[in-house]
Amino acid sequence: MNVYILAPANRTSGGPELAHQMCHRLNELAPGTAYMIYVDLNLPIGEDLGADTPAPEAYKIYNTQHVVDYAAVDKEDSVFVFPEGLTLAIPYIKHAKKVLWWMSVDNYIVSTKETNLERIKKEISLHLYQSYYSKDYVEKKIPGANGMYLSDYINDMHGQFIFPAHLRQDIALYNPAKGYEDLKPLIDKTSWLKWMALTGLDVEHMVFMMQNSKIYVDFGNHPGKDRIPREAAANGCCVITNKKGAAAFEGDVPIPDKYKFESPADSLDDLDTLLHEICDNFKDHQNDFESYRKMIAGEKNRFNEDCKTFLSKIQTL
Repeated sequence: MNVYILAPANRTSGGPELAHQMCHRLNELAPGTAYMIYVDLNLPIGEDLGADTPAPEAYKIYNTQHVVDYAAVDKEDSVFVFPEGLTLAIPYIKHAKKVLWWMSVDNYIVSTKETNLERIKKEISLHLYQSYYSKDYVEKKIPGANGMYLSDYINDMHGQFIFPAHLRQDIALYNPAKGYEDLKPLIDKTSWLKWMALTGLDVEHMVFMMQNSKIYVDFGNHPGKDRIPREAAANGCCVITNKKGAAAFEGDVPIPDKYKFESPADSLDDLDTLLHEICDNFKDHQNDFESYRKMIAGEKNRFNEDCKTFLSKIQTL
């Protein structure tokens, strides 16, 4: 039974990388089992499947192969894995078993307005949960759904070493693409702290920035178990979040509650105090994230084992 994993063509972000990681791992377990199918998002739905394009340069390390003629492999003994952002392509697969990988709940809701939930209920044989947030969402929307946890892991370059606490600077990092409107009042209030945006950086420079900083703040939507908070924690930063999406789930972001804020806009004074405390007593606060770092360090092994479970599960679909 072969597995065909859909991903947007020419995209380098968390979801597409995860799709390539899965393809790579499945082929380690069962050589020749898994292939990519690229989707050209510039074409109309139905014409977009099977783009003949190479894997993005960053993902060539996964040594994947792709299929162009998707209809030729749309057979009863095939399995197609759809990310939640490409569920509108589900009707174009007529014969194969269909698996839905919930990497970003919010992405699905925004892109479809949940208009195809009934089709998903009928046609999806197995749901894969990248986060406990997605598991909670699916189990509420589709009671009794057949599902399993299959998450992801961050790049191995993160967390290889932890830069000494006393050499770090009073720097707070943030992702300007997520939650900036909620973060800006805090940036304006804490002019004593150096704020730096994580943008346009390759992995090496991300690691360098995180190893030299003390804090990472994320007030975004957390549509899945986001990578950047885990990368920051793995590199020794203290992480502060809101309680949106996956950040509300202990299994996804297992950090002490004092670092999570229900309403950051109403907690600016408390946040200012916490930022001062972290900068003044960084090592003590850094120790609060030890269990989070251990969880992150074990994610690759868990992913490998979960892929093995996946191969067993699809035999019974």
